[in-house]
Amino acid sequence: MFDEQKPSKSQKLLEEVLSEEPGFFLPDNFAEVVAHKMGRRFAWNQYIREFLIYLAAIVGIAAVSAGIVLIWFDADWQKWWNFLLANLTWVAGINLLAVFILFADRVLLRYFTYKVSQH
Repeated sequence: MFDEQKPSKSQKLLEEVLSEEPGFFLPDNFAEVVAHKMGRRFAWNQYIREFLIYLAAIVGIAAVSAGIVLIWFDADWQKWWNFLLANLTWVAGINLLAVFILFADRVLLRYFTYKVSQH
């Protein structure tokens, strides 16, 4: 059976390490600094996740809408494809602008207001 009277090697090592002074010292505000960094990291991760959820929802809605138009209204996908290729710079520019506005609204603006409120 397990004998509780005998100290194990790990207990001896732990007592030896804890009996000595550490070779370094933490600043007085160490807990505040760690809490602040973790709060920032949590906020940043939340904002990125929310942005990706919104982006996925928008792309999903656009895909379903395109599917409905192509199936129900018998739209010619070749004409749509030719239109997109002919106006590729405009389509790409408008989409990039929309994604940037969504990113700025959902991530950057909220992150900077959070950062200002912490100081």
